[in-house]
Amino acid sequence: MLLLSKLCVKTIAFRHIDRFLRGRWKNGNDLNRTDDIKLVTLSLSRAASLLPGKTPCLSRSIAAFIMLRRRGIPAVIVAGVKFAEHTSLIAHAWVHTGHDATNAKSENSAFAAVVRIGQEPAIADSAPNRRD
Repeated sequence: MLLLSKLCVKTIAFRHIDRFLRGRWKNGNDLNRTDDIKLVTLSLSRAASLLPGKTPCLSRSIAAFIMLRRRGIPAVIVAGVKFAEHTSLIAHAWVHTGHDATNAKSENSAFAAVVRIGQEPAIADSAPNRRD
């Protein structure tokens, strides 16, 4: 999945990728899927280490999003930007699941979210059976 997402980012217009990612996915009701989320994260890390070259964050995020959503785990791809050295922008993409396994809050908090794709994770106390 990681290799496929890496090739898609390089060869397909993002509007087509966006349309695919916004498509219908399994709705997840079980909020305690931390082990599955960790497994997806570990699998992507291992696959990235086997691929030649660097794997961009957008490719990793797309692969993680697809793998999570196919398992019925609510997830959101967030693409954000921040200013660096007064004149340039740095872009970054990450996946938010509501669990600590994929959310590096300190790293991502400096970025202003520009694009959000996916199903917001339901908060266990307020909406245990939320379906989007």
